[in-house]
Amino acid sequence: MADVLTIPPPAEDAEPLKANIYEFSRSLTCTLAPMFPHLHAGAIVPTVALFWGRKDGDYGYFEHFNTVDEVVIIFGADGAAGRARTGLVRVNAHTHGVGNFLPDPDDPEVFSLICITQRQSEEAQQEEAVWFKCEKCQHDYGRLEFTWDPVCPDDVAPTHGNYAALETVVKSAQAASKYNADDASHTCTECGHVNAPFPLDRWGWDRYAAQTVAVQRAEAALKAVAAGD
Repeated sequence: MADVLTIPPPAEDAEPLKANIYEFSRSLTCTLAPMFPHLHAGAIVPTVALFWGRKDGDYGYFEHFNTVDEVVIIFGADGAAGRARTGLVRVNAHTHGVGNFLPDPDDPEVFSLICITQRQSEEAQQEEAVWFKCEKCQHDYGRLEFTWDPVCPDDVAPTHGNYAALETVVKSAQAASKYNADDASHTCTECGHVNAPFPLDRWGWDRYAAQTVAVQRAEAALKAVAAGD
């Protein structure tokens, strides 16, 4: 008789949770926002990206490397084709391009709602990188590499605070902010083309990072009051 695979019960410090992706997406802080607070080693981490058209709505393009697999499901799209069409399920290559999901980002009728799920590394640190490409010759520039340990539920504070951020989002914000702050970096060293700033406001990563710090400080302030400090 073949061995029967038994799924163990959920950990007491990481109870199973559920959410409606359409309900959740209305209040997104940024693209790649994690749906649940579990970011520890071995956790299944579904994140959400909602793209929609508007005036000056270009999202730009960047490259991403991740040592863990990313499973992508398109939960609805209109005007988007190819790898962003409704119902598509795919596994990203560890190095993959991100962006250009909307054929006309200035059209308010187009959109794409995407869930990207990864399983946090358990035995080794996760390694990631974010970088940009010249619009004209596709030369790589502005690369930011980072390595991080998935947060363990019983070891969240004080390094990460009680409300840890998804490091991918925080580091992506840093990469884009660093690139946008240096006008010289917009000029391609290969062909001399002057590239446009990265539209960070369309992704919201910096907002997610700043709000994470704000809520951590808010919790600390309430605890200080409760303790009479």
